[in-house]
Amino acid sequence: MSTHTCIFEDKKHSNFLPLSLARPVFDLRIGCGTLRSRLLDGLSASEPALICREYLTGLTRVASPRTPVNETSATATLFLNGRWLALGDERERVLAAVGENTIAVKGGYIVAARLSSAASRDLSTYLIGRLSASAIDQMCAALREVGAGAAGAGKKKSPARSSNAPAGGHEDEHSIGHDGLEEKLPAQVEEMIERHGLRRVVMNDARLLSFPWQLIEFNSDVIADDFARMPFRGQSDDSVVYAGAHVGDANRIVLGEKSVIRAGAVLDATDGPVVIGDHVVIMPNATLVGPCYVGSGSIVNAAARLLAGTSIGAVCKIGGEVSETIFAAYSNKQHDGFIGNSYVGEWVNLGAATNNSDLKNNYSAVRTWCAGSERETGRQFLGMLVGDHTKTGINALFNTGTVVGFNCNLYSSEMPAKFVPSFSWGRGLDLTRYDLERAIQTAAIVMERRDVRFTPAHRALFQSIFDIGERAGWNV
Repeated sequence: MSTHTCIFEDKKHSNFLPLSLARPVFDLRIGCGTLRSRLLDGLSASEPALICREYLTGLTRVASPRTPVNETSATATLFLNGRWLALGDERERVLAAVGENTIAVKGGYIVAARLSSAASRDLSTYLIGRLSASAIDQMCAALREVGAGAAGAGKKKSPARSSNAPAGGHEDEHSIGHDGLEEKLPAQVEEMIERHGLRRVVMNDARLLSFPWQLIEFNSDVIADDFARMPFRGQSDDSVVYAGAHVGDANRIVLGEKSVIRAGAVLDATDGPVVIGDHVVIMPNATLVGPCYVGSGSIVNAAARLLAGTSIGAVCKIGGEVSETIFAAYSNKQHDGFIGNSYVGEWVNLGAATNNSDLKNNYSAVRTWCAGSERETGRQFLGMLVGDHTKTGINALFNTGTVVGFNCNLYSSEMPAKFVPSFSWGRGLDLTRYDLERAIQTAAIVMERRDVRFTPAHRALFQSIFDIGERAGWNV
């Protein structure tokens, strides 16, 4: 049967806050692309459909105007979970096991499903409902409750229920603050499997990302995997490498169209590939150590050091030292300063000498804010997670495992708390709420400087995120 493809979010999107506030989880950056682009790479399909949170549909349609967004499927469809990170031949192996009318699951979550038109209609309707405005209301209420409980107790909130959830109870209860619950498919999915006679296959080895720091953790591997899939190696015909630049083994480097490597720059692919997109400028004496990716239209400033495990999105300006960090598109870190083991969202500007710590003095595992409360990450190295449209002033400092929300404006060298709520304005611990209209005005100016129009969909997104912040007690 002819099969369309649909990439979908599930209720784990709350674990990726604040990075996921302004975009679906499947559009978060990793490696040389996004989770979505990796899932679709090489699939022979018509324009894929997308299912995401209701308040994100407007901007998602602007970004992908030919793509059906949150439309009920009317034909046979291959569904792919947007959190699925498949390396090597994993995607092909899993999909080979997912025949017609088959659903692949891991714990309480769907990894992939290949369904007839009737079953596709039911599953797409179910998925859209799980991401509706009322579902966001429930998320906000849970975030408010978890935040109030943590503030009142002054310590980590413990799970409120038994680890033995009733059949079908997991996904609802697990979304915020109940990590001790056993993972089981929701009752509606179980009923759908029975009603349509679907075959179930268990894919315990499938890598469904559950936390934002996993994007950082797997980034080096993903850059290498993306490079292995690329058909081209070496220098494109119209790129320019100046005399005095050192470009390593051409079999481990991709240099895109009309990109320029200036004198003294070093592209070191000894330990991993270096991938340079189109129209990139690498300024004199910059050093890039693979695995490393620089997206199209970006500039790497003179004497910058981009160390292994770093991905830079499109149209960024990067200086200073960056290590094992992901920068999404249109973000700037032009000056000296260290950013390591971090994820920086879109339209972020880090002022001169902005620095983050990514290792505790006692070398213990880092704790960080996640889905409303502080939790263990199991990582010895973790810098900061920065939401879209945030700005920092000169000499800004951030502690190990700091999370900064959407559209914050932070200045001074006074270190803020390890969780900075969205729309915060101020210095250190002295923060006030960023006025929404002024935030929108600034965002419009910043985007239009890069020839990107600030549309009514962008304004609606800012309003939606501000409303979510208020309803969640600014625990977001």
